[in-house]
Amino acid sequence: MRVSTKLWLGLTLTTALILGSYGYRQVRQEQEDLRHAVDQEFRLLGTAIQVAVENALRDGQTADVHEILESLEFKDPATDVFVFDAKARLSASSWGGSQSLPALPGAVAEVLASREPVVRFEGPGGLSHLVAVLPLRNDNDALAGALALVRPLDDVRRDLAATAFSIFLSILTLVVGIAAVGWLLFRLYVHQPLASLLEAMRSVRAGDLQASASVDRRDEVGEVAAEFNGMLGELAEVRRRLAQEEDSRRALNAELQRADKLVTIGQLAAGVAHEIGSPLQVLNGRARALAGRPDISPEVRRNADILVEQSDRIARIIQQLLNLARRKPPRFEEVDVRTAGRAIFELVELDARRRGVRLEFEAPEALPRVLADGDQLQQVLLNLLGNALRATPRGGRVRLSLAPSLYRLPGSGTERASVALVVEDTGVGMTQEVLAKVFEPFFTAWGDSSGTGLGLAVVKSIVAEHGGTLVVDSRKDEGTRFTVHLPVRNNQETREIAA
Repeated sequence: MRVSTKLWLGLTLTTALILGSYGYRQVRQEQEDLRHAVDQEFRLLGTAIQVAVENALRDGQTADVHEILESLEFKDPATDVFVFDAKARLSASSWGGSQSLPALPGAVAEVLASREPVVRFEGPGGLSHLVAVLPLRNDNDALAGALALVRPLDDVRRDLAATAFSIFLSILTLVVGIAAVGWLLFRLYVHQPLASLLEAMRSVRAGDLQASASVDRRDEVGEVAAEFNGMLGELAEVRRRLAQEEDSRRALNAELQRADKLVTIGQLAAGVAHEIGSPLQVLNGRARALAGRPDISPEVRRNADILVEQSDRIARIIQQLLNLARRKPPRFEEVDVRTAGRAIFELVELDARRRGVRLEFEAPEALPRVLADGDQLQQVLLNLLGNALRATPRGGRVRLSLAPSLYRLPGSGTERASVALVVEDTGVGMTQEVLAKVFEPFFTAWGDSSGTGLGLAVVKSIVAEHGGTLVVDSRKDEGTRFTVHLPVRNNQETREIAA
């Protein structure tokens, strides 16, 4: 099969498929619109008749019920109306409704049992007839019976068939027109130039190096022919270019390997700088507190102790990064999550007061212990709380809550007992575009240059190494919630929490 024929068939089939899909969607949409319109009209009619029949039954005027049905029969003879008592016995009906009656017992019984209205489309494709059954209530709001309406959907089917035929005719016309124009264009601009080029190639293969492709065109095919004609006299130049391109490719690969090493070094350096930033902020805050107090008090001494603690923590973080470079795994031990959470909460409490943000902490007295690296766990909480404080404007709220929970293992249906660490704020939130990239290294949502974009990437890596999960839920201008699930230390506690 020729290339022009393949392209023509591909274009025709693609056009037919696209237009056919569009037409099918239009027909389906038209069907849904018609069904919706009929449904709304039918519900309004049923509600109006329901109110009138209920009023007549409450007044004991059964003759009024028959009068209502007869009046409706003159105005809308296509709609059959039936009135049933509380035992599903037919008590009144409009003229000519005997053919619709067999379709009602199931719906009437359902309404009498549930006391809720039922409206459904019946028949093939839901386009045979529309059935509505509404409960009837007396003055005490007790069930007095049911009102049933049945309307054939012949007019809907006719409208839908007319619409489908019109869409089909339009699509067929478009497909035939596009196919005809496409065949002519492909023959003129693809088939004939390629045939001339093929003839020249066969001549060259037979040994006639003086042959050339007689294609005088100012398009891509003409450029191909010109390149072919020039190729015969430039084989040596082409070989030289290929050798140069091979050398360039090797040099490019070497540069890429070097750039990859530089990226790795940059990630390590940025990680060190990022993790040192948070403790230094705490040290700075404590130093400010010390400098602002006129006398020495227990609070001053406590702040001084915190400064020492954070200095030690900086050293541990640097050592941890060095261990990470040597692929050293975390040092797991039994950790009291409540104690660790309270320590980090008190650590950032002063920063929260300075920012004018209300900081809340909630955790039960008894929490199962988890197997974790204590320093890495504090690093996770400090990163999440720091981001939350930064994203929350003055007068907002940041909340840290700890609680037992269950979480589903990734890629399986198994649930494990865990401790959930939830950090939520009432800050600026994130858009869906930012949310999709928030865990990527070097991606930062802050407009300034104060962040490296590694904080949440490091947090996610730590949580994954601990066998846990990290979930984020955020809405623009409404706030953000980070939930960390860490598995408990043994199976016994797993069974206790799951029970």
